[in-house]
Amino acid sequence: MGKNFGNRLQLARAERLLTQEELGGDVFQARDVSMLEKGRREPTGGAIRFLAERLTAVPGFPQPGAGEDSRLFLEFSAVQAWDERNYQNAHRLSRLAAEAALVEGDPFGWWELSLIAAACLRRLHDYAGCIAEAERLAQHPLAAEGQPLRPQAEALLATACQGAGRLPEAVLHARRALDAGVLLRLNADQLIDAYEALIAALSESGLQEEAWGHCQALLLPLLEAASDTQTTGKGYWAVGNVAFRRGDTAAGLRFHAKAESLLNPEADLETWAAFNRSSAAMRLAEGLHDTATSRFMDQAETALSVLGGSEEDILENQHSRGRWHQLSGNHQAAVDILADVYARRAALSPQGAAEVALHLGLSRAALGETSSAVHLLDDSARVFFDAGALDRAEHAARLAGQARAGTPVGLTARTGT
Repeated sequence: MGKNFGNRLQLARAERLLTQEELGGDVFQARDVSMLEKGRREPTGGAIRFLAERLTAVPGFPQPGAGEDSRLFLEFSAVQAWDERNYQNAHRLSRLAAEAALVEGDPFGWWELSLIAAACLRRLHDYAGCIAEAERLAQHPLAAEGQPLRPQAEALLATACQGAGRLPEAVLHARRALDAGVLLRLNADQLIDAYEALIAALSESGLQEEAWGHCQALLLPLLEAASDTQTTGKGYWAVGNVAFRRGDTAAGLRFHAKAESLLNPEADLETWAAFNRSSAAMRLAEGLHDTATSRFMDQAETALSVLGGSEEDILENQHSRGRWHQLSGNHQAAVDILADVYARRAALSPQGAAEVALHLGLSRAALGETSSAVHLLDDSARVFFDAGALDRAEHAARLAGQARAGTPVGLTARTGT
């Protein structure tokens, strides 16, 4: 269940100065409209059309052509598809809604709906398509007129570039998003998004100390002013990731515990699933082979069974299972799982594929399969280097050199995530 549809419905109703009772007419009572606006009830297709028609009929607002769907119907349908995690349909509908906004002479509406369409491409892991669309929006004149548009496009560019394995560009766009956001005096929730994009790109690029500095000086104080528990929970999750990556396991555990206490699966199951998947991976990277780590893996897999999830989500869960067997000393079981993930690595981000190659190489080495281990560790180092994760590339290259020289490659050092 999501809240995007409810937020859009409430905004459109308030814009037309209608009460909940007036909007509901003879079909919905005021409390029904209230539950829809608060995200406590999912709308049916018929309800979306009825509400859109009621709002579109208000005098003084644009009317669709005969036989055409209204812009509001398309917009409501798009955000509801997003809430239902049907990103393919959300992309199609948001594009249609954006075109309808242009017909109505609303360029800002076109820009915002086009951003939603680009964000759908990122959720679909079409990073190249997302980057192309987000770049177009970031360079559009509307994003240079002092509106809080440029930070949104730049933040989306940062996350898409990170997913595409273009880490230096991800850092560049995240810095631009934050600079623009500070200049425009965005509210705490909006700035948190920009900071999260920046610290994620920095830490994955190996710039953990700079990322940690942003967390300590700026992001954590902002989280105290955030208005939404989900937003705050995601912020603590991001801070915990940075702490883990810089080797501060105690801080990583502390901030992830705060995130766990705030993130609610009933409010956003997809985010909750991603947090559990991420927390399990971070803990395994620190060698935490305990009951809590197992619980996070189980919860991630349970949520995935409900959501369906993408192939990338499935492979990330399998990667953690392989790492669990590896830390248990059962390297053959680890190889059986990780080899399957590695064979399907095209569905992962480049950095994710490099991590799988590294861990598969470690277990191959432990089984005495030196040639295969060297090949995998060399591949890991190359992919990390191409992505811009230079510290991880150096680590993988060092392990490859040890394996090549016949030196035992153990699991005592941090292997990272």
